[in-house]
Amino acid sequence: MKNSESLKWIDLVYIIGVCIFFFSCIGTTLQVSKTLKPGQVEASAGYMQARSFDEFSETPVQLFGINGRVGIINNLDAGIEHTFDISEGNEGAFKTIWGDAKWQLTNKNNEFNKLTFSTGLLKGYAYDEEAEIHFTSLPLYFSLPVNDRLTPTFMYRYGLLNDDFFPNSDSFDNPRHTFSLGLEYCLKKPDPQKWTPKLGIGIGTMNSLTGDPDGDNLFLISFGFKFTSPIKK
Repeated sequence: MKNSESLKWIDLVYIIGVCIFFFSCIGTTLQVSKTLKPGQVEASAGYMQARSFDEFSETPVQLFGINGRVGIINNLDAGIEHTFDISEGNEGAFKTIWGDAKWQLTNKNNEFNKLTFSTGLLKGYAYDEEAEIHFTSLPLYFSLPVNDRLTPTFMYRYGLLNDDFFPNSDSFDNPRHTFSLGLEYCLKKPDPQKWTPKLGIGIGTMNSLTGDPDGDNLFLISFGFKFTSPIKK
């Protein structure tokens, strides 16, 4: 990571931690365990705000993102996203591009009131010259669809930061651990032949469990909207 005259090191780590959480909810719009059907697409946009537990009254970090996903095969989908840093005074330093894949392992028939578990892989790159850092994360999603409109979800992410595309041994010295709870709600009764609008909200924390004082002890809140396409026959 390069040195920055306008941002202190602790500011960089703080915002990096926020970026990790940001994509964990698929750009502020909650990511649930259920994958898209083959050929089905989804577009989303969302907003996230983060505050340090140690300086809760300070100006928060604010991010906005747009995302697109597509179903690849049964129980596997993939997405791409761009994150915009709209925080006051950051000058867009942590605009970031992301790509991820998600694999649904349980409840493949998507029955109600049954635990749905998914995992996958996420890669991100903050490309501004003041940041230039790579993100690698392993997400674990646990959803419990209550009915065809409401899906609560718990998410854990194990995240690594690195100057290069692939993590090295030093990346594992201080991994980031993110936890979040969220709800996805369909704004109208889903129809497999029509586009479905959805609202996602989430709260979470991002901490280094090793106790390293890097300023990444964060409280996060997010909301966003999704639009899911009809299922292809």
